[in-house]
Amino acid sequence: MVENRSDREVVVLLTDMVQYSKKTVAMSPEEIKDFLIDYHGNIYNLIDSEESQPLEIEPSGGDGSLVIFEKQPGEGKSAVCTRALNVVVRMAQAASSGYIEPTRMGLLLGDITEAQLGTRVAKFGSSFAVANRLEELCGYFGTHLLMDREVARYQKGFDKYLLTIGKVSLASVLHPINMFTLCKPGIHGYPAEVDEEQLLQFISMKNEAMELFSGNLQLGISPDFPRVREMLLKTQNFFLDLTGKSDMGTERILEYIRETPFPAKDYDRRGMELMEKSRDTLGDRIYHLSKQLLKALNPEFYHALVVDTTWERYFRLEWYRKGEVIIQIGSSPDGVYYLDSGAAETVDANGKWLSTIEAGTIFGEMAYFGGEHKRTATVLAKTDIVLRKISTEALKELPTIVAIFEKIALARKNEIEKSKGAVEDDSPASR
Repeated sequence: MVENRSDREVVVLLTDMVQYSKKTVAMSPEEIKDFLIDYHGNIYNLIDSEESQPLEIEPSGGDGSLVIFEKQPGEGKSAVCTRALNVVVRMAQAASSGYIEPTRMGLLLGDITEAQLGTRVAKFGSSFAVANRLEELCGYFGTHLLMDREVARYQKGFDKYLLTIGKVSLASVLHPINMFTLCKPGIHGYPAEVDEEQLLQFISMKNEAMELFSGNLQLGISPDFPRVREMLLKTQNFFLDLTGKSDMGTERILEYIRETPFPAKDYDRRGMELMEKSRDTLGDRIYHLSKQLLKALNPEFYHALVVDTTWERYFRLEWYRKGEVIIQIGSSPDGVYYLDSGAAETVDANGKWLSTIEAGTIFGEMAYFGGEHKRTATVLAKTDIVLRKISTEALKELPTIVAIFEKIALARKNEIEKSKGAVEDDSPASR
């Protein structure tokens, strides 16, 4: 028999121990039982306090826990969100002190319903799936806590520590998720001894950049990836000087901009799209095969391009508007370019069109391997474009990449000479 009970708004907390499998792989079943009983017992001691009530706690999936924070009579969203966030902070402090194992936490304000299913009460609602995804994404963004926008909006007392992580779309979740965490000394990997005022400055810098990253149609703010990248690089350097390490969440956004230099058409509605795949696509399998072929043909190039990928960080993103000059004929070479998106064209000293450069093309390498070491053509942006440029100074540190560019230059030189030969053969004088 199934007896329905009324829908209600609650805060859902899903937790999961970090590296549980690694910690228990060598344990016997009896040892795992004792380990988990101790872990869940400590969590219960942290959560089950008078100021946290009313709530329900139940272990789920071995090392996971499900906590549901109910509203007290007459209580609004603010009170229940604040109560839940206070519990999460206690858990984070306990993890930092070693009282409990490091634990990921996903916190969400949402609706659930219950029904009597046989002898037990079962709970239903999409809130559990979304809270679970928040918990899972903690590792990706380098934090132990992710909360949705509603919890961040309604909580009281932690405003100055709120750090924007981003808006993401996931295949398993119908609506995009606006994610936040807490950046507070002594929790979630932030050093306890860090200067709090400087940490608050980092929060301000990151949040300002993230507002420009996500955009805000109501305020007339459009996403500006070039500006965001500049702001986030400064933010990352500030955090590195402050803590001695990079902020993973910031690095993920920089990584996204490197991979997607222009916002997608539906970006303002969907945000970042994080793919979830159960199997490799055909493109993935072809890419894997191409790597194996490269390994067989040239092990040195394979190692430089596939294994040791430090060369990627030397390619700096640059944005150009239609009509802007990228390379001026006769100038000294200052780098090699990869055209990420859009189209460019080359012209000679008289402005005569020579060729069109399509996305996916490397150019600018010829000047490094000719006799004069000068640019041989002017390159103009035919459309708005995104480039990845590796500077002359960076090339000095990457001899194998230089060798690859030299092969590309030689192949292009041969192609140009063949083209000239074909034109001469077809001229009236050659008939």
